Amino acid sequence: MITNKRDQLISLPLKFVFTEEGSTAMLRQNVQIKRLKMGDQTEHYGLFLDKISSDFLQRMIMMKYISKIEVSGVEPVESRTNILELSKLIVFSILYLNYAEVSQEQLLASKPVKQWNYTNPSLVIDEKTRFKEEMVQSFMERHTEELAKIRQELLDPIYKQTDDDAELPPDEKEYRKEILGDFLSASSPINWFVLLKFRNSPDFSQMLRTVQICLTESLKKVNIVEYSSLMLMELAVNITNLTIQKEARLLYKTQYSNIQKVIQDPNLRLPVIESLRKKNNLLTFSWMMGAMNVAIGTKGRFKVVLYDHDINYETTKESVAQSKTANVRRFNLSEFYQNLSTSGDDLELGMFYLSFLDEACNNMGIKFEAMVNQSRFSNIGQTITTLNFSL
Repeated sequence: MITNKRDQLISLPLKFVFTEEGSTAMLRQNVQIKRLKMGDQTEHYGLFLDKISSDFLQRMIMMKYISKIEVSGVEPVESRTNILELSKLIVFSILYLNYAEVSQEQLLASKPVKQWNYTNPSLVIDEKTRFKEEMVQSFMERHTEELAKIRQELLDPIYKQTDDDAELPPDEKEYRKEILGDFLSASSPINWFVLLKFRNSPDFSQMLRTVQICLTESLKKVNIVEYSSLMLMELAVNITNLTIQKEARLLYKTQYSNIQKVIQDPNLRLPVIESLRKKNNLLTFSWMMGAMNVAIGTKGRFKVVLYDHDINYETTKESVAQSKTANVRRFNLSEFYQNLSTSGDDLELGMFYLSFLDEACNNMGIKFEAMVNQSRFSNIGQTITTLNFSL
């Protein structure tokens, strides 16, 4: 993984839909891909796994091999850790890719590169430039010291700004430094080649400044990772609780008049979950990366969808609509937890995170949309509610 955290195993029933490039790579490695039915009832070629290394999955996303990831048939409470880890990994990977593409575009537009391309038309350096993997490894090894110096030249001024910020606690400063290093590690080989090649150029300091601006702008977007993951989880838990309440009334009838007891007691909850699983009435989580054009801020380029196979449409739609007018400045997150009602109000916490995410995106000029739709699928005789969150 790009992050400094140790590699982890994500244990979930995962469906991966490959891009054309990903399918080609899988076939070259003799990986048998299959036709998969997805949550929106479409069929695509991909792979099903019940567990995957977080390091391997991030590499696949960063190589643009995956266009969609889905998880279905799981109960959010018992799978909370794995779902949160998966969500954060996916959104971090999208941010890393966004940084890598923007910084590369900026460097290729720099004055030294333009001058080089003008005087060397047969050796143009542009976005089509490709390096073989073994050449990249050899290049890095030959220039280890120079590249380390450039890396420090890029990071030291930003590190100093971070250290000088009296409002940041020490652990937050260290976290930001770690994330900055992660973004820089996501840089394409072209970036390092260009920076090394033009290190003695009079415009090199401006090239460094260009990359530093990309780093600091990318760092501002990191809150999206936490807000979007927590929003997704809390919405999933509360929507599932609505479904459990309905199913519990069918299973237990008059045995348990207090439905909250069923939700909170694992011995009563488990049979309800198994009943929902057999009926395919548990939520489906879907992360859509489209054609892997990952510049967050353009509608439809990255989307998270929850498919609700039970009829919770009106409750969910009303809650999403109310969140758009919520005053998130009433509390910070810790104050909200202290004031949160314990009465089990449906969707309240998830909607609070949604409103936080909406405001965070507005502050960063990122287009964020939350929509609730309902579709009837005649082939399965079922109506499905979909919650779409587009960045």
